Amino acid sequence: MGLTVKNLSIHKLNTYQEAEHHLIKDLMDAFLLENLFLINENGRIVEDPKDYLRLEEGESLYEVPLSEKLSIVFPVRFSVLQSYRLSGENVYLLRKDSKRLQVLKPLQTARLLIDAYGKTNGYSEDNLHQFLNELTLALKQTALTYESAEIFQDNQLGSFIETERLAAFRDRPFHPTSKAKEGWTEEEYRLYSPEFQQPMKLSWLAVRRDYIRAGKVANEALLDGLLTEQEKYQLTEAFQKEGISMEEYFAMPVHPWQKTNVIAKLYQEEMIRKICIPLDVQIGSYTATSSLRSLAPVNGGDYHLKLPIGISSLGALRLMPTRYLMNGEKGQVLLERAKEKDRYLKNRLFICDEGNWWAFQGKDQDLFADKPGHLTCQIRSYPSDFVSDQDYTLVSMAALAVGKEDHLFSQWLGMQRKEVTQENVANLFKVLCSEFTTFACRFLLYGIMPELHGQNVIAVIKGGDLIGFLLRDHDTVRIYPEWMEKANLEDPDYIIRKDTPNTLINQNPEEFLSYFQTLAVEVNIYAIIDSLCSVYQLEEDILWKMVKESIWRAIHDHDFELKQREVIYNILFVNETWPIKRLLDPLLRRKGSGGGSMPSSIGKINNPFQPLEKMKR
Repeated sequence: MGLTVKNLSIHKLNTYQEAEHHLIKDLMDAFLLENLFLINENGRIVEDPKDYLRLEEGESLYEVPLSEKLSIVFPVRFSVLQSYRLSGENVYLLRKDSKRLQVLKPLQTARLLIDAYGKTNGYSEDNLHQFLNELTLALKQTALTYESAEIFQDNQLGSFIETERLAAFRDRPFHPTSKAKEGWTEEEYRLYSPEFQQPMKLSWLAVRRDYIRAGKVANEALLDGLLTEQEKYQLTEAFQKEGISMEEYFAMPVHPWQKTNVIAKLYQEEMIRKICIPLDVQIGSYTATSSLRSLAPVNGGDYHLKLPIGISSLGALRLMPTRYLMNGEKGQVLLERAKEKDRYLKNRLFICDEGNWWAFQGKDQDLFADKPGHLTCQIRSYPSDFVSDQDYTLVSMAALAVGKEDHLFSQWLGMQRKEVTQENVANLFKVLCSEFTTFACRFLLYGIMPELHGQNVIAVIKGGDLIGFLLRDHDTVRIYPEWMEKANLEDPDYIIRKDTPNTLINQNPEEFLSYFQTLAVEVNIYAIIDSLCSVYQLEEDILWKMVKESIWRAIHDHDFELKQREVIYNILFVNETWPIKRLLDPLLRRKGSGGGSMPSSIGKINNPFQPLEKMKR
C-alpha cells in the first residue's frame, strides 16, 4: 500500500527530524574534536547540571556561554578519541535568568557559535557563509537519504550493491557536511545518488584519438564489456550518423549529468573544431556506488566504470585528472609487488585492476590543469571469482559503520549460524579488527600505505569467514622512501607538483604512519566501533582495547626488524599525541575552488592508547 498525501507529509517530517539528529551529532562532535571557535577554551562542564537537565549515567553537561544571559548547553560523554562527544540527539539554548531550555537545530547552533566566536579563528565572512550554505544543503540531502529508509531494513550481506547503498548513507564518517553535493538539484540527487539506486544510461562522446591518452596496459576491448551486443550496434550507428570512424575517434563514456552540465560548456570550442563530437545515443545501464563517480552495471558483471562528475563534495570537485589515473597505475604496481613479497598479503590482499583508463589530453599536455579531469574514464575490474561465485560476499568496510535497529553484523553472524548477542558481536569485531590491523601493518614493512578508509577497503567473506580484503582506488598509495629502499621496492616516480607540498611522498615515519592512524584507525575502525556501540550497546573501551591489542600483535611479528618496530611502537604507543584529520577548519580556511583536492589539515589529540590498561612490550 502506498503512502497517502497525509502520511507522505508525516514521513518527510520524520525524515527531516532524523536528518537533524544525524547532523547535530556530527556537528558538535567535530566542533569539540577540532576545538572549533575555541569551544574547548570557551566551554566548561557544569558542576550542578540537575538545575537544568536530567542526565543519564555517565553523562555530563557542557556549557558554552554566548552572553551574560545566554548559553548553549548539551549532554556529553567521554570518548576514546576525544575528550567529549555529544550524548543523545539534542543541543539546547539556555536562558540563564529563567533556566529555560530551548532545543536548537543544527543551523541555529552553528549560527549562534559563529556569531559569538566565528571571528576569533580568523575565518573570513565568505567562508563562514559558505559553510552555513553547505550545512543547509547537507541537511536537505541527508533528509532525502532518510526517505529511502528501507536501506536499513533487512540489510543483506549477499548483495554488494546494497552494502554500497549503506556505505553511501554515512559517506565520510563524522563529517557534518559530507552529504552536501553542490551542483545537484533534489531531482538530480534522487537520480544519481547511490541511496536511491536509480539506473542511468551512459552518455557518449566521440573524441579524436590524437587527443586521447591511455593507461600503459589499457585494453580498449574491455569497453565492449560495458555494453550488450544491441548497444554496441547502436554505438556504431551513432558514429555512422556523424560520418566519423572508430579508427579516428575514441568512444568516451560520460556521466549523463556531466555531459549536459559540464562538457557542453567546457568543451564547446573542441566541439566546434570536431575534436569532440556528442553522440546521439544513451546506452549502458549503470547505477551509482558509494563513491558517486564509480558506477556498477545494473545487471552485474566484473567491470565497474569510474567517471568524473563536476559537482563539489567535501570542498572539492569530483574530477579525475590524468595524473591521478597515472598515479593509480603506479600505486597498483606497488600493491602487487607487496603481495608478491609478503607471506601474509599473498593470501589476503586482493586488488582491483585499475590500469584500463582513457583521458582527454590537450595539446599543451598540462597534467595539472582541471579541464582534462572532466573528461576521463576508468574501467575497474573486480576479481572474476568474486563476481561469479555466490560463495563470496563483498562488503565495503564503510557499510559496517552504518546501522539503526538492524546491522550487517547481525547478518554476518547469521551466516555463521550464531545468535546475535553482545558477546558474539564483540567477538566478530575482534576477528575483523585483528585481520584488518594485521593487513594494514604488513604494508608498513615495505614503506607503502594504501588509503584504508572504509570506502576503499572491501571485506571478502566466504562461507561466513573473513578471508581477506579487496582494495580499490589506488591513486593515493603513500610511500616512505627509506623503508621502501630497504624492502627493495623501486620509487614509483609519482607525478606531483614540485612547487607545492604533496601527501604521497613522506620523508619521515611520523608523517607516513599518520595515514594509518587517521584513515585506517580513526576513520575506518572507529566508525565501526561507533556504530556497534550505538546498535548493540557495547562498551567503547572494550572494543578500543581490542584495537590496541591487535596493532601491538601485528607490529611484533618477527618480520619487523627491531629498529623499524621501535619506531612504529614509539609513534603509536609512546608518543603523547596522535594526528587527527581536521574536517571543518580546512573548509573554513579554503581559498578558491581547490579543484579536485579536498581541503585538509592535521591536528592533534591525546594518544588514545595511553589511558588504556598498559600492556607488556
